[in-house]
Amino acid sequence: MGGLAMWQKRVEEFVLDRAGSPPAQVLEVGCGEGELAHALTRAGHSVTAIDPRAPEGPIFQRVGIEGFSDPGPFDHVVASLSLHHVEDLGRALDKIADVLRTGGSLVVVEFAWDRIDEATAEWAMGRLPATPPSGKPSWLERCCQGRACGGEGGGHDHEDRTGAHFAGWAEQGFHDSGRMRTELESRFVGRLFAWVPYLYPELDEATSEADEREAIDAGAINATGFRYVGVLGPEGDPSAGAPHGR
Repeated sequence: MGGLAMWQKRVEEFVLDRAGSPPAQVLEVGCGEGELAHALTRAGHSVTAIDPRAPEGPIFQRVGIEGFSDPGPFDHVVASLSLHHVEDLGRALDKIADVLRTGGSLVVVEFAWDRIDEATAEWAMGRLPATPPSGKPSWLERCCQGRACGGEGGGHDHEDRTGAHFAGWAEQGFHDSGRMRTELESRFVGRLFAWVPYLYPELDEATSEADEREAIDAGAINATGFRYVGVLGPEGDPSAGAPHGR
C-alpha cells in the first residue's frame, strides 16, 4: 500500500472509530472529493458532506461552513485538513458548535505546517522521491527548497527560503497549529490530542509511516500532523475538562 493510501486508511480508521456505532448523524466540513464521506456512509452513518467544490451526490452540498444552513443537531462533526485554511476560523468553529448536539464530538485531522523546522525539512528532503509522481515538485519539496544536505544551498539560505515560504502561507491566511488549538480549546472539551506522522505520503517508497514515527519518537524531527477530538459540553462550556497532549 502506497503512502497516500495508507494515510487515507489511517484517517478513515480514526474517524470511524470516533463516530462509533451507526447510525449517527455526521457532518463533514471540507469534504474534498468525498472519500471520507463515502466511507462513513458505507459504515451506516447518515452523512452530510459540505465543500464549495463538493462532488455531485445526495449526501453532498456545495457550500462552506459559514454558509451552511442545516440546523442539525449532528452527533459528530468531522474536519479533515479543512480548518487550517478556513477564512474565519473562530466563526467556523462557532458554527460547528451551533450545529453539534450537546455531548456531540468534533473530530479533527490537521496539518501543523508551522512545525516544519530546519531539522524536519532536512530529514524530509533526504527522502523525497527522485521523480515526483506528477513530474513537478511537491508542496513539501517547495517548502523545503534551498536545503542541500552537506552542500551548497544549506544554512541561512535554506532558513531564509523556508521562512519566506511559510510567511507566504501565513499571509494567505493559513492557520498554524497553535492558533487552531487555542480556538478549539476555547469552545470544546478536549478528549484527545495526538501528534502523528504526516509527511510520509510525499516521501520515497522506502520511507514508511513507521520510519517517520521512529524519527519523531527519537526527537530527530517534529511531528507535523495532529488529531483532536473535542465534545460540546453543557451550553457549549469548555471548562469541564482539558485536552490531553499538553
